[in-house]
Amino acid sequence: MIKKPMVILAGGFGTRLQDVLDGNPKALANINGTPFLKILFLNWIKKGFNDFILSLHYGSELIIDFINKSKNTFLKNCKIRYVIEPKPMGTGGAIAYVLSKIENLENDFFVVNSDTWIEHGYSELNNVEGNTIAIVSVQNTSRFGTVELDLQKNIIKFSEKSHQNQEGFINAGVYKLNKSIFNEWDGLPFSLENDLFPKLVLKHKIKGQIIKTDFIDIGVPEDYNLFINQFNLSNL
Repeated sequence: MIKKPMVILAGGFGTRLQDVLDGNPKALANINGTPFLKILFLNWIKKGFNDFILSLHYGSELIIDFINKSKNTFLKNCKIRYVIEPKPMGTGGAIAYVLSKIENLENDFFVVNSDTWIEHGYSELNNVEGNTIAIVSVQNTSRFGTVELDLQKNIIKFSEKSHQNQEGFINAGVYKLNKSIFNEWDGLPFSLENDLFPKLVLKHKIKGQIIKTDFIDIGVPEDYNLFINQFNLSNL
């Protein structure tokens, strides 16, 4: 059991998947008849989570309806809360907005994206002290940019996306964070990856934990179709 709450970023528009979403938010993308978010929940529950906070914006009513219909089945033993952004706040602003609306949230919490499949690595991330990013190795880093670590697992550099097709470590989009790093939020939208994390690197306040897991970001049609072809719901 992982007792920390999980904040799920599920407010995106899914612009690059509009042709296959039929008006649904990206989190509810159809995976062989099953909403992607259900697949994610089943895996998170299997990995020991039962306290979830959804950060919503686009299609929020559809996701809330999905949650309400699932509370008597696979979510019956889970605590589910949600916060609806009044406008797109960016990944960092979305988390800060959640923290401003949820009272008495634990100091440490997980953050995940609702469009990315990360099967393993949550317990390893949970065991690292301090703010920590899950890091995975991929064959082609050109879509993502890269992350460099020192021997103590401190992140020392984020590199921008490049056109070079090369293997390397990338940010997997799963984080364990302390809410104190959001104390100075000014109420404006901001990016976790581009605005906050580089500042934490300079202060030596963020680590990376390399995990071995499948990593598929379904946000583009190529990887969406890859996940459809590879995933088998019976594995959960």
